[in-house]
This record gives sequence, C-alpha cells and structure tokens, in this order.
Amino acid sequence: MTILPGIIKAFELIRVRTGKEEELMERLMKIPEVKESHLLAGKFDVMATMVFEKQPVDSREHILSVVTGKIRKMDLVRDTSTIVPAMSFTKEVYLEHPKRRAYAFVFITSKLGKEQGVMKEVLKIPDVAESHLLLGKSDILAVLHFEKEVLPSVPERAARIVTEKIARIRNIIGTQTLCPIRSITKL
Repeated sequence: MTILPGIIKAFELIRVRTGKEEELMERLMKIPEVKESHLLAGKFDVMATMVFEKQPVDSREHILSVVTGKIRKMDLVRDTSTIVPAMSFTKEVYLEHPKRRAYAFVFITSKLGKEQGVMKEVLKIPDVAESHLLLGKSDILAVLHFEKEVLPSVPERAARIVTEKIARIRNIIGTQTLCPIRSITKL
C-alpha cells in the first residue's frame, strides 16, 4: 500500500441530458485530466475519474478549473458533484488486458475517528485497488478492479466482495456500491 506519489485523483459524478450519456463519456475522454469514464444507472449517469499532478500551490484550483471550465460547460451536462479525496492509498494494479477490466465503486461510512484504519483494512482485500478518504456524507471510497468474466457478473462479483469482505470489516457502518454498465479508460 502506498500513498499516491505526485498525483491527486478526483471523481466527478454527472447527471446527463437523457439519451446523451455515451456521447458525454466520449467527450469527457478528450479532456487530458480525465482518465476513466463510467456509465452508471441511478441518481448520476456518468462518473469521471480525473488525475492531476500535485502542484506546489493548492491543486484544488486546477481541479476546479477543469470541472467548472470544461466539464460543467458541456451542453450535455445537467448537474455535477465533485469528490476530492483528502488522502488516498493505492496498490499498483496492472492487468494484462486493461480493456477487460471491470470496476466497482464502494462508498463506505465508518465510525467516527476510525476512517484511516478502515481505509487500510479495505485495501488489504485483493480486488480493492484504491482507498480514498472523503470529507462528506461517505467517509471512504474503495475502488475495485478485477478482470471481467461472464460468470459471475460484475454486479454479482462486486456484491460478494462487499457483503463477504468489506461489510465485515470492523468499524464500518454502511456501504453503497456503484457498478458501471460500461467504462472507457486511457492507458
């Protein structure tokens, strides 16, 4: 487990004009800082993962300029919610076939004061690639990476990881899992 060296990740949850989700995903991938675009079902339609180089001054200014100057100005965007982790741990994850990679995002609520311990425990689970400390409604965002398989399906596999491993970690109060329907990634 390492702290992300020299980079900051941010996540943008986006509501899109109906029927324009795929088009927005393609447009988002043209923004240099956007490394992943995920089609969701639910309150938000798309989630973009952004990566920024750490700056000698506050990197949040750069994040803000991308979100307000590029993403929110797209005519397909109806609403957004930006997540900037306060701290991140990651594993080096290199799959042989990145186009066959599946993702799931687990928002975790933990007991007060136990967030960093939960982050470290979550990252011990083999399919968890990243663990981010959040400031807000959820305390932690765990990012699951695994190879796509026909059986079990991505949602079924994510559900097993969450119910059999993550939810059993001490000091976790609750979880909410997002399983993308489709993902686009930059290598």
